[in-house]
Amino acid sequence: MALPTTHVSRARSTSASFRLSILQFLADPQWLIPSMIAPIIFGLVSFELFRSAGPYYLTYAILGAGMMSMWGQTLYGSGWATGQDRTWGTLEPTIQSPTPYLYVVLGRVLWNVVSGLIGGGIVYLVVVAVAGGPPSLPNPVGFVLLFLFVMVSLAAVGVVFAAFYVYTRYAGFIQNIGEFAFYVGTGCMFPVVLLPFWAGPIALIFPPTWALDALRYNSIPGYTGFSWGYSWDLVGAVATTAAYAAVAGSIFHRVERHVLEEGSLDEY
Repeated sequence: MALPTTHVSRARSTSASFRLSILQFLADPQWLIPSMIAPIIFGLVSFELFRSAGPYYLTYAILGAGMMSMWGQTLYGSGWATGQDRTWGTLEPTIQSPTPYLYVVLGRVLWNVVSGLIGGGIVYLVVVAVAGGPPSLPNPVGFVLLFLFVMVSLAAVGVVFAAFYVYTRYAGFIQNIGEFAFYVGTGCMFPVVLLPFWAGPIALIFPPTWALDALRYNSIPGYTGFSWGYSWDLVGAVATTAAYAAVAGSIFHRVERHVLEEGSLDEY
């Protein structure tokens, strides 16, 4: 009976954390504003500048602006996923609870992904309204499935960031520096193959780079991204996402052991 009980406890912790994040957001939905205004502006400017570039450029504009919104929400939300416990003094008590802290953070990051989708949906509606119609998608079902997987890859990165933020009090600084670097480096706004050669290996460290390239292969006929093509993009996206999940679990396990041994994280 121990194994089922453990799984139920973890699921309940994630669900409770997710529900509490929703209530906190409804009480103060300020994070949706900065994650929505800039992406809408970028999306509209991009579309107006290149609206005559071809029938599929609308897809580029929507993907770029939508990913800006979703990543911004994931990045800042992930920082706050552990930062709120540090601010409120609940970090050590929460880590000392029977359920691994990873599952508490996972519920918060999942809500960040959902709220990012809300922002991305608003960006989509605005750009489509200006364009006069939705983009042309050769494979709508495949697009939706891949898009959802892109969100999973973002969540994996978010959990790793949340784990890393436990060890630093400069989460806000890292967020501000990393936001636009991540937009460019993972190909949110334009394909990574357009960047200098040295940027490619760095970009491939992040799961969304692979997933976004696969998404463009799926939705834009004639798209030329990484030379290995669509199938290997999927393999790379799954492998890096799994690696990020494993790294996050390892870091949180180390944090829990430290708190149990020392009783606090005051040195961080």
